[in-house]
Amino acid sequence: MSSTPELTPAFLAEDRRPQARIGIAVVTALSALVVLVRVYARGFLIRSFGWDDGLICAALLLNIVVMALSLQVLRYGAGIHIWALTASEAPLLYQWLVAAQLVYMVALWTCRISGLAFYRRLNPMPQFQGYLRASFAFVTAVLVAQVLVIALQCIPLAALWGAAEGTCLGSQTVFISTAALTIVCDSIILLLPVKIVFSIRASPARKTALAVVLCFGILYVPAGLNGECVLIVSSAVMTSICRIIAMIPAIRDTDATWYFSVVMVWSDTEVSTAIIALSLPALKGLVGVAVRRGSSMAEGQSSGSHELHVQKQKGMPHSEEGPLYQGPDLYGSNARAGPGDGSSEEVLWGDGDGDEDEDGESGRIHVRNTVRVSVA
Repeated sequence: MSSTPELTPAFLAEDRRPQARIGIAVVTALSALVVLVRVYARGFLIRSFGWDDGLICAALLLNIVVMALSLQVLRYGAGIHIWALTASEAPLLYQWLVAAQLVYMVALWTCRISGLAFYRRLNPMPQFQGYLRASFAFVTAVLVAQVLVIALQCIPLAALWGAAEGTCLGSQTVFISTAALTIVCDSIILLLPVKIVFSIRASPARKTALAVVLCFGILYVPAGLNGECVLIVSSAVMTSICRIIAMIPAIRDTDATWYFSVVMVWSDTEVSTAIIALSLPALKGLVGVAVRRGSSMAEGQSSGSHELHVQKQKGMPHSEEGPLYQGPDLYGSNARAGPGDGSSEEVLWGDGDGDEDEDGESGRIHVRNTVRVSVA
């Protein structure tokens, strides 16, 4: 507990709310942008919109609700000194704070379920599916526990804002217990695929790249020359830790409302970071599509014309050189077909006996050169 400062007009006029509003708006807008790109990539480019994509969209909607509730908490006094609050503002501040906490918990749970749905699509192995079911049960049980702690922190709840007499758990018990459970759940969800990543046969650099995509912003520390992972810390977990640090003065200092604004910013940042972390694999797919398209266009422009020779030996009469395709939907192409006379590089089809005829030919179709054909 700190001593009461000198309540000068300048001190009472201090206000953190403008900066908090900007921070909340920025992180929420960033998560919305990432989800929109994910929906475009999964729904229109890859055309494989799954349960994990739908759940992350639901998480974004809940994140927007968290933002709206956080702005209400700021409106009624979070970010100004507690001595500057009016008698009518204090009850509304705590009522909106409880609502924001409840929706915040549900938003994080939705993010976790989206992650589990993604992992389910990623790895259908029975053992891993068992891990996912156990994780789902655990995070759901944690959600129920967190909701009960918040809703029953005072009996009756109106005692929290002084509208009734009752018994309360205390802010320290409520904030620290719920935040600690949040860190445990985030760690489980974001680190589930690490065992898969580091069990595949690949170079340490490749494994690290995959882990970065799946765990978003990990800190990877190799142990010696074997490249084993010693420490992995997700930035989504880091935001939870930062939120706990921001809570400490809010639950220990008399001027709690002055620090509430920082806690609200970190709460919105935590949900937004979880959404972004779980959307990175889909964004990697978008980058892959763009790279493949760019590569195909570059190859088409630089390759020029190539002569494709197909050699049919034994049983197939040679035809005159002409276009490969003469159908109704004919596209311009420089590729030509004609009898070849050189050795082949790859056998595509044969009659199975492997015998050569009197001309020394084996009766198989061979490819002497391969070309990439793109139809735009």
